[in-house]
Amino acid sequence: MKQFLKGLPKVELHAHLNGSLGVDSLRDLAERLYGSAPEKLLELCFIRCEKDLDACFETFKFVHELTATAEGLRYATELAVRDFAQDNVQYVELRTTPKANAHYSRRDYLEIVIEAIIEARKKYPDILVKLLPSINRAEPVDVAEETVSLAVELAQSYPHLILGIDLSGNPAKGRFSDFAPIISKAREMGLKLVIHCAEIKNPSEVQEMLEFGMSRCGHGSFLTQKEIELLKQRNIPIECCLTSNVKSGTVSSLEEHHLKRIMEANAPKVICTDDSGVFDTTLTQEFLLATETFGLTRRQCVDLTLEAVHHSFATDQERKKMAERVENYAASLQK
Repeated sequence: MKQFLKGLPKVELHAHLNGSLGVDSLRDLAERLYGSAPEKLLELCFIRCEKDLDACFETFKFVHELTATAEGLRYATELAVRDFAQDNVQYVELRTTPKANAHYSRRDYLEIVIEAIIEARKKYPDILVKLLPSINRAEPVDVAEETVSLAVELAQSYPHLILGIDLSGNPAKGRFSDFAPIISKAREMGLKLVIHCAEIKNPSEVQEMLEFGMSRCGHGSFLTQKEIELLKQRNIPIECCLTSNVKSGTVSSLEEHHLKRIMEANAPKVICTDDSGVFDTTLTQEFLLATETFGLTRRQCVDLTLEAVHHSFATDQERKKMAERVENYAASLQK
């Protein structure tokens, strides 16, 4: 099964740029910047947060240090694309929160990432990469306003690259209601919305988010069965990140993962990594865990991939091409 899943032309719809650098890529990045990987960094590379969401967010800090310059950010973007390409991912929507420091503005940050994605296409032509600028709910509202403004502007220059806005960050910080008017503006300007929803138990906020609406639901760990049915009626997929949820402690075990309830309800769903580097996983590994835990067949894995194709923000032509690759792969194994 692992060999089959590795060869499957997969589709990744929930991946954060800074969290998607594997150990080898972190080492390559450090060596590019410093000439060699500092001992402290090598230790941090092997940190794997367990059962603590706050600890997981802390783990991001050392990665952000490596991407605090234009050179670091540019190379990190290329490495993230490389890691997904090596896992035979044919399409990925990368999310990242624009940052500002002494080396770049938020506009510069997004432009650096955009340029790096375009350049990476030359090295890794078999993977199609899209960009979703992220709002960090732990940051001030005026930062979110700047992010949306930049996303709307840059989407006009790169209409096939910037497709939507992501609302993420520590779910225990900030209030959705404060950001709703801003992301509503993004939606009015034609951007899709992906919202981290029900990542922790917060029924009132989940209700607000569902009433507000979204294109895809991130995590959905604490959705009730009624809420899953509602998303099913609206054809809104739930982005399921098995390893991430278990290691961050929002789900007690793989066996208790809500993917099972979602499948039983026949509601829209996609399997994703979230932060493949931080959680030491790959999309192949996530599919393998799903097959081992819930008994998925090869055909179900193919269908889940086609579901991801359908719910991607790619163009109709791009989705058609992706679906053909998946079906051709499945057909080739039946001969």
